[in-house]
Amino acid sequence: MSYLLIDIGNTFLKWGTYSPPSSAGRSLAQDKQQVFGRVLLEEIPMVTKQWRHQPTPDAIVISNVAGTGVVNPTLRSLEIWPDAPEPHWITSRAEQCGVKNGYLNPAALGCDRWAAMIGSRALVGERPALVVVCGTATTMDLLTADGQFLGGGIMPGLGLMVRALHQNTATLPDAQGDYVDYPRQTVDAIASGCAHAQAGAVERLYYLHKRNHPDLRCILSGGAARTLGPRLTIEFTYHENLVLEGLYQIAVSLDGH
Repeated sequence: MSYLLIDIGNTFLKWGTYSPPSSAGRSLAQDKQQVFGRVLLEEIPMVTKQWRHQPTPDAIVISNVAGTGVVNPTLRSLEIWPDAPEPHWITSRAEQCGVKNGYLNPAALGCDRWAAMIGSRALVGERPALVVVCGTATTMDLLTADGQFLGGGIMPGLGLMVRALHQNTATLPDAQGDYVDYPRQTVDAIASGCAHAQAGAVERLYYLHKRNHPDLRCILSGGAARTLGPRLTIEFTYHENLVLEGLYQIAVSLDGH
């Protein structure tokens, strides 16, 4: 038995096939990851090349924040398995997998953020967590020790910050810079300044919430997390894809394990 988990974000479709849990309450990280991949949204039909040699999954669980335009390409790609089960497209709920949704309208919470918090809960257990996912946007969500999502912030992601400076100024270059402590050329000043902005926002929220949640853990995930992590002065736990972790927990719950 296997689960196919699909995380459709603003830039990439990321996917993984995973073994079912060997015992209740285990996380994806504790069970065998079989295959993992990703494609750009405009290249979704190409994912069939990666799936062609995979066995038919027993369950398919999908998170999609990219809109309706990616639904049909994804469904057509899944036709590579004629006997595949109907996919389950998740939505944010009032409560699921031990996490309680504090949004004024629970369904309005991005389902990727919802899955990431469920994944974080599986990793840290009954401890408060600042769940930081660094993608096209950077999201920072507070989860209490009893699983209550109290609220969170959204800001432009690292790459979006850099591109915005180039697109909205006359002279700032569109070139790859490096983080340095004392930038002495413009491309490095941009890279360093945006990295400081991201790290500063995460650390500000961390210390703000730590006043009321002394055992607070920071969980860091997403494509830009490896760039942001070295800039942080707080302790954090890195997870490659918290959304897939959360989809795994949802898949297990739907399967009745």
